[in-house]
Amino acid sequence: MSIMLFCSCASDFYKPTPEKFATQERINKTKGFAEQFFDKCNNKDYSEIQGYNIDVNTKKDLAPENLKKVCEKLLEKTGKIAIGKFNNAITPNHPSDFMDVMIFDAKCESNDSVKYAVVSLYRDGDFMYKINLSKSPKPVIRIHLGKKK
Repeated sequence: MSIMLFCSCASDFYKPTPEKFATQERINKTKGFAEQFFDKCNNKDYSEIQGYNIDVNTKKDLAPENLKKVCEKLLEKTGKIAIGKFNNAITPNHPSDFMDVMIFDAKCESNDSVKYAVVSLYRDGDFMYKINLSKSPKPVIRIHLGKKK
C-alpha cells in the first residue's frame, strides 16, 4: 500500500522554481560550476575547483585528493562530457524550500543514455551542493529503506 502511495506522489517531489530564484545569474553560476568540474575531469586536471561557494561536504568530495578518483570513475562510465544549454529549473517540494536544481543538456562521449547535467544549490549564499548526470530532466529520487549492511 505504501509503495502505491509513494508512486502516486512521485511527481510532487519537484515543482517549478520560482522566477526570483531561476535568475540568469544563478543559471550562469551553476553552468560555470558544471563546466569547470567536467572540464577538470576531461583534462585530467585534479586541482581545486575555484570561484564558487561549495557546500563543505561537497568540497571535501571534490578536494584534489578525491577528485582524481571521482573523475576516473566518471570518465570510465561516460567518456568526456560537454555541458549544453540550460534546460529547466526545479525545486524540491519541501516545506523549508531551501534549494533549487538547475538542469542542463549534456553530451557524453561514450554514453548516449545520459542526457542531462543536474546541479543542486542552496538558496542561502548559492552554495553548490551536488552535481550529477541524469537520463531524465528530473532527478531520480533515491529512497533508502532500512540500514545498509
